[in-house]
Amino acid sequence: MKQVTPSQLNQLLSYIQPIRLRDSSKGQETLLEATESDKGRVINSPAFRRLQQKAQVFPLEANASVRSRLTHSIEVSHIGRYIAQEIFSILQKEYGVKELDFEKTTAFVNTVETACLLHDIGNPPFGHLGEAAIQQWFKDTEIKNFNNADLCEFDGNPQGFRLIRLLSGNEAHGLNLTCSLLLSTVKYPYTIDSEKDGKIGLFKLCYSSYEKACEHIKWEKGKEFPLMKIMDTADSIAYSMSDLEDAIEKQIVTEKKILSVFAKFFEKLASEKTPIDIKKIFNIEKFIISEDEENDEEDKSNINFLKFKTSIINAAVKEAARNFCNKMDGILKGEENIKLIEKETDIAKILKKVFLFAKTNIYSHESAEKIELAGRNIIHGLLEHFKVLMDLSYDEFNCLIKGENSEGKEPKDLNLNFELRLFRRLPRTHVRKYLHCVEHDKINEIQYRAHLIVDYISGMTDDFALEMYQLLEGIRIQ
Repeated sequence: MKQVTPSQLNQLLSYIQPIRLRDSSKGQETLLEATESDKGRVINSPAFRRLQQKAQVFPLEANASVRSRLTHSIEVSHIGRYIAQEIFSILQKEYGVKELDFEKTTAFVNTVETACLLHDIGNPPFGHLGEAAIQQWFKDTEIKNFNNADLCEFDGNPQGFRLIRLLSGNEAHGLNLTCSLLLSTVKYPYTIDSEKDGKIGLFKLCYSSYEKACEHIKWEKGKEFPLMKIMDTADSIAYSMSDLEDAIEKQIVTEKKILSVFAKFFEKLASEKTPIDIKKIFNIEKFIISEDEENDEEDKSNINFLKFKTSIINAAVKEAARNFCNKMDGILKGEENIKLIEKETDIAKILKKVFLFAKTNIYSHESAEKIELAGRNIIHGLLEHFKVLMDLSYDEFNCLIKGENSEGKEPKDLNLNFELRLFRRLPRTHVRKYLHCVEHDKINEIQYRAHLIVDYISGMTDDFALEMYQLLEGIRIQ
């Protein structure tokens, strides 16, 4: 086992700093104050609250017990916090670290927790199909003078960074989070110019903010930030397990069906001489599952879904924390392809099976797919309606904002009555951010205008997107 040296631990903790891209208005902050302030800024933001009406798997779900993006994010934050705390526990118990700085370690845990709360904040309505709908629309649609490849590869990750860095809050720095937290949210630290595996984590128009955050923290740009790895692992642990539980709640599958599938999975691996140590994970010698799902009185099961879920999460957290310590050297260098849950371990095999089961039995279920199909058309329809604003000249669009154009003519004089009513649907805070960006970079005005439209649509909740689409289509009159 590799040892974690005092210098490595100090280096890790040195990346948690109270530095912001704009100094806090309340003056100098302690490290703890800064990380607690970060959390407060996030949980009090409208963008975070809107996650309560964005789907995790099942859009427009009426059953409040089924997870939304908000409840999912809270669960991820719990797991991320658990991993971070377990890292310091292992460092003390197994690596001989005698003393830990309370303020620094608590700030570290706080930052991981808040990064987890933010991990889905940029997701559009209708989840990944919403992302794909925005991508496809911009690839298929011609807009004069528009050459923004960012939106052709739209993704919730770069949109999340844009949201916390610019759109949220009342000033040009967005939520003005600490640089440590900003870097902790960047899953893919590159733009479309250097994308890998078809994923981007930053829009080109936001890249300078990322560069400044790296400079302040003394982190090499383009490298994977250590706390991001914890956030990403927490998300991986949480989402498939939670999706199984939601499927039980919606009666898509039964608890016994899931447990029976895994009992057979463990038996199959045992027969192939690659057994999973279920004694270590579940504290049982063998899964015993009743074949009779209708007769509860004769139920001989020795495990229920709650025990199944919590046992897997606990084992995954401990493995992730231990691997973080074992691989500290590479993590501090920002090396790619470092997995906190390694591919061939017992927990990795179980999580892979969970994902495959969910993919086959849940994600493709009619109740999820039908609304997702409708969601794609809703996103396309909204973009088609708002395209009229992208097709205006700069002078015409500026007329909608200021009430008159460069020649003193009002929107009605230019026959822009419909466009004006459509423009008024855009949030005033987003329009102010657009004006700020154009003031500093007028040559890219049409790119900022396209982002303004996407900012509005991607920020919608599932039900509001449906409502707005019906309104613009004349299906529903408010």
